[in-house]
Amino acid sequence: MTLPALLLLVKAPLPGLVKTRLAATLGDAVALAAYRAMVANVLAAADASGLPTTLFYAPANALEQVTALCGRQRRYLPQSGDDLGARMDAALARAFADGAEAALLIGSDLPLLTGRLLCQAAALLAENQAVLGPADDGGYYLIGFTRAGYLPDVFRAMPWSTPAVAALTLARLADAGRATALLPPLPDCDVAADLTRLAGAPLRERLAGTPFGRFLALGPPRDV
Repeated sequence: MTLPALLLLVKAPLPGLVKTRLAATLGDAVALAAYRAMVANVLAAADASGLPTTLFYAPANALEQVTALCGRQRRYLPQSGDDLGARMDAALARAFADGAEAALLIGSDLPLLTGRLLCQAAALLAENQAVLGPADDGGYYLIGFTRAGYLPDVFRAMPWSTPAVAALTLARLADAGRATALLPPLPDCDVAADLTRLAGAPLRERLAGTPFGRFLALGPPRDV
């Protein structure tokens, strides 16, 4: 079985660009440290999965900062598109144009992502046309397609950053007749309260020994 391509959307670790809702209450330094730790967890999961990985980075002039964060021995391409949906569409379209028969797309701020979960997504995509990993806030943390099942319409006119995203995405997939598998849900880490939740049991135990777990161990995050 040919492994699906793994596509990772990553931002340069710059103040005001990453985890802005965390920064609004905890400051830029904490938000940047949290983001760096999340990226490290995601990269560890990607490496553990064994899937061929491409990092799509933004902004386009920040490759040096991104490679300093993620390592130089990786494949990088700049993100393109005016909004999140367009950037996701462009990344998947590029993977299929490059010959991938299937592709998984994730973000870079998923502290609980694991290589096992990515392998589960790959296995589900071998039996389905699409796969979705729902997030606790109503969005999703992973979306994947086979080449034949790809549906760009799921990225168009989508109310991003609202609780309706996952449900609307699933409805569009169903309306288009796409067989879609679901992954277990994962929590987000967007605001200070999310950090507090991740620092508590039982999630703390799942993060033990990871870069993000070490970030949390530096001290209890301030709640809001």
